[in-house]
Amino acid sequence: MKKTIILTLIILLSLHTFGKVVASLEDISKPQMISISKDYILITEGHSIFVYSKKDYTLTKKFGKAGEGPKEFKVSPFGMPMIAYFHKDKIFVSSDSKISYFSSTGDFIKEMRIPPFTVFRPFMDQYVATGKGINKDNKSVLTINLHDSNLNKIKELYKSDMSMGPDAFFTYPISNFSFEPYNDKLFIVRGKEGFVIEVLSKEGKTLYTIKKDFNKIKVPKEYKDKTFKSFETNSRFKQFAEFFKKRTKFKKYYPAIQDIKVTDDRIYVITFKKQKGKTECVILDLKGKELKKVWVPYPELHGMDYLPEYDIFNKKFYILIENEDKEVWELHVINL
Repeated sequence: MKKTIILTLIILLSLHTFGKVVASLEDISKPQMISISKDYILITEGHSIFVYSKKDYTLTKKFGKAGEGPKEFKVSPFGMPMIAYFHKDKIFVSSDSKISYFSSTGDFIKEMRIPPFTVFRPFMDQYVATGKGINKDNKSVLTINLHDSNLNKIKELYKSDMSMGPDAFFTYPISNFSFEPYNDKLFIVRGKEGFVIEVLSKEGKTLYTIKKDFNKIKVPKEYKDKTFKSFETNSRFKQFAEFFKKRTKFKKYYPAIQDIKVTDDRIYVITFKKQKGKTECVILDLKGKELKKVWVPYPELHGMDYLPEYDIFNKKFYILIENEDKEVWELHVINL
């Protein structure tokens, strides 16, 4: 197999650019997730997982294909892409209807069956997962639940405002409800309430809650136009574009939180605030004290766009950005 990573010169760029380019990825066409460890870089695309060396950016392993056997994955055409990332010294994968464990270089270890259309993440010797619940209006909504080591549900932790089922409506921009296990704590974004992050114990009990004031940013008309356009151009959803348009509503203001990562004993909060083509990242300690703000190249998402093409490791921001002129995806790194 030919070398799939071409090393590029690492240059210092100005504040108006996207950090430094460390590699160009020739064989990646539609990356969906990136995860960084001490020694490796993991990238998912469809049913495939690519593992690269951080030392010289060479491909050390590529595995995965459509199917139901070991090293085979199902991906729902209507849900999130396959989730894969480094967990301790292993690769953890949550695909449609199962979770799988592999060694850091892609050797199969084990798999466990899960309900379809759910996303599971390990939390100590337990799991946290998405699920389905009923809100106060007796409507089905997406929830976050705690599960034991055998994947049995223990308790519901959070009820989002994202509706589900045949009568569901989609309200954009979506209120974030990320859940981030970190050491012996679980961080849940209560996005429908504002800048609110709840911190829970292994038993699912609230330890403390982080709340911050934020300035509301009005959603422009262009956001609505781009969202409808995304339904028409997204390869997974374009055949249902008119269906989604009829069931879509828009918020007057952006939510406070767009995404979070919890690592390095820090909470990295991506907001919707923009400056010179970059997006605000608020860095907090684990108790919620603000340490600083930085600006990162996180693009605006619309409709069913899903862009987890970034990761944070050892206080560095890693993101995949497409170089449209060269028709290649590039790995950018920014010191935080």
